[in-house]
Amino acid sequence: MDAYHAFLSDFLSGHQISLWGVADLQELDPMQRQGLPYGICFAIALAVFPNTGNASEAYYREYRALNQRLKEIGYALEEAILAKGFRAYSLARNRQSDDYRTPLPFKTLATRAGLGWIGKSSLLVTREYGSAVRLHGVLTDLPLIPNEPIAHSLCGNCRACADACPGRAISGRDWHIGTDRDELIDPYACKQTVIERGKEMGVTVGSCGICVAVCPWTKRYIKQKTAENLGGCKEKDELP
Repeated sequence: MDAYHAFLSDFLSGHQISLWGVADLQELDPMQRQGLPYGICFAIALAVFPNTGNASEAYYREYRALNQRLKEIGYALEEAILAKGFRAYSLARNRQSDDYRTPLPFKTLATRAGLGWIGKSSLLVTREYGSAVRLHGVLTDLPLIPNEPIAHSLCGNCRACADACPGRAISGRDWHIGTDRDELIDPYACKQTVIERGKEMGVTVGSCGICVAVCPWTKRYIKQKTAENLGGCKEKDELP
């Protein structure tokens, strides 16, 4: 382990990060990546989960709390890298456009950092936690060894998220590198579903959580987490 990798590992483990990886971004437009060659993507797994019944206020609280925590970690990592004499840019500085896009989505960073693939829901899916993660990232010229990117979906024939979506926003198509978001999901139908599902709690942003809840990879994580909390054994589920 080189000194820079050790620095990142110590920093991120000290902030209880669940997953992290390094992405080589040099194939992307320099404007998209702020002229920086690498991206550090990190994720925290949810400890409170959405459901398919009534909207869960606890889930929305968890969602907002993790977003804020990750933003703070991103700025802290940016500052720590700058202190070492390298450039750094927290993606918290990016702003979403009117059509719900950012210059460099966290999910793009995550797939190129080898953390997971884009599911049919247009959410990142990880082997460890399914879609029950929140993401963040920092761009840098810190000399790093990137992870192997993930270039295609592992969802197979599964349509759980598409079939469960109350807004019929999910097309059911498979993702691979180069797939545009709009081929996977109608962002306007998704947004309207979020508003309708969360209206009693004043929720207008984020995810309604149903596609997260029904994903087999998420279900496996929740089952394992529940078993661990109860002191039981982990179970293996059939996955796509």
